[in-house]
This record gives sequence, structure tokens and C-alpha cells, in this order.
Amino acid sequence: MFDKYIQFKREREIGEILSDTFKFIRENIKPLFKILTKTAGVPFIILVFAITYYSYTTGKQSFDLMSILNDSQQVSDGILDFYFSIFLGAIIMLIASAVFYAFLVSTIHYAVKSYMKNEGTILIEEVSLDVKQNWLNYLGMSFIIGILTFIGIMLCFLPGIYIGVILTLMYSIYAFNNLSIGESFSYSFQLIKSNWWMSFFAMLITYILVYILSLIFQLPAIIYMFVKGFAISQEGSLSDPSSMFDWGYVILTAISSIGQYLFYIIFIVACIFIYFNLNEKKNQTGMYDEINSLGNR
Repeated sequence: MFDKYIQFKREREIGEILSDTFKFIRENIKPLFKILTKTAGVPFIILVFAITYYSYTTGKQSFDLMSILNDSQQVSDGILDFYFSIFLGAIIMLIASAVFYAFLVSTIHYAVKSYMKNEGTILIEEVSLDVKQNWLNYLGMSFIIGILTFIGIMLCFLPGIYIGVILTLMYSIYAFNNLSIGESFSYSFQLIKSNWWMSFFAMLITYILVYILSLIFQLPAIIYMFVKGFAISQEGSLSDPSSMFDWGYVILTAISSIGQYLFYIIFIVACIFIYFNLNEKKNQTGMYDEINSLGNR
């Protein structure tokens, strides 16, 4: 096991961050899957249903609205139903996404922490306990990061990107430095000092890769909708376009959602490597650990 052990506490270039991210996931895919099933399984199922509900109801409502365009009273009622469906679906999906993401991010971070603590072994019970004790704090951090990033983007876009990159480090600082949420918030600005651009490009490249990979899971749903629409037009049944949103569409949408969120693990692990890269540049903790380990032999 030791020869395959990945040392997180060292400086890395962007290429090394990406390669070690995929290496870590590849070599630990089984324990990660088991832990995620235990900690984030139920929130994930709820999220898939929330996304499916949102996609189905908004799509169906939009077609229902199109079918009554000639009746002004029905159009007025249809618009109210349409916006209500969007609002309700969006709220449910937002809450489900936030809860699942809190479990996902905390699980990956504490899995890495267990991996480091046990020199290459991830202990499921150890990770589960940490997640149970801290997922609400990760939920709070997610809302803080999301709100501040959104405000920054609304004000002038670039400040939102700048803040978002910095605050993404909060998750790792909280997990590996044992600081409070407030202390993690403050320390994230200190840690990234003089290294913002490197961190930004590492996150951007990783995010683009994740987006491209997630498109693979979206293709079946896109192809299905295209074929279904073509078949309906050939059959002359356009009077009921809502029939496009059948169980086939619902299932493929769920599969698409599963793929997108699972691939996001790549981005989380890459951000952990980015954190340790910055931490080593600033504190050299990995070097101190090696010196101490040599002294204890």
C-alpha cells in the first residue's frame, strides 16, 4: 500500500494536481463509493427526484402554455401555473442540491483526511462519524460561499470570480486545520495571497474537464428528446407535445444528473490538492512531518 501512497502535503504544478487527482480517485474508487453511498446516498436520491420533478413540470407547463395561446384567459392562468411550477421546483431543487453538496464535500474531505491519517487507508466508520458531526457546517459554508460569490458577480462579475476562488478553500481549511467557519473564512484570504492566478487556472481547467465529462451523461437525454420530437412530428401528434415528457425522458434525466454530480468529485479532490499546494508554499508542513518522522525512527 505504501508504494502507492499519495503525499498530499507537497507543492505541485497544475499538471501534477490534475494527474494526482485522477490517480487518487482511481486508486480509491471502491472505498469512496462505499462511503458516499452510506453518507450521501439518501440526499442524492432526493436530489435526483428533485431535479427530475423540476425538469418534468417546467417542461410540461411550457408546452401546456403553448397549447392555449389563443385563449387570453387560459394564457393568463397558464402563466401563473408556469411561474409557480418553476418557483416551486427551483426551491425544492436548491434545497436538495445544497444538502447533498454538503454531504458530498464533507465526505470527500474527511475521506482524504482518513487516507492521510492512516497512510493510504480510508476507514469508512471514521469518515462517517466526521461527516455526521460536520455536514451542517459544510452546508453553512456552502451558503456563505454561494451568497458572497453571487453578490460579487451581480456587482461586477469579476469580484464574484475572485471571491469564489478564494472561498472555495474554506472547505479544506476547515477540515485539515481544525479551524472554525469564521477562522477558515479569514485564513482563506491569507493562504491564497500571491497565488490566486495559479489557483484560478487549476480550478478552471479542472472544471472544464468535469463539464466535458458530464456531457457524456447528458447525450442520451438530448438524443432521446430529438428522436421523440421527430417521431411526434411524423405522427402528426404535435397537439399534445407534453407527451415528449414520458418515463423515458424522466429516467434519462435522472441518469444525466447522477453523472454530473459524480464527476464533480474530481473538482473537489483537485481543490484539496490546490489547498495543500498553497499550504506547503506558506507553511512547509510536509517538510516538517518528514523531518519528524526521520527523527522518530
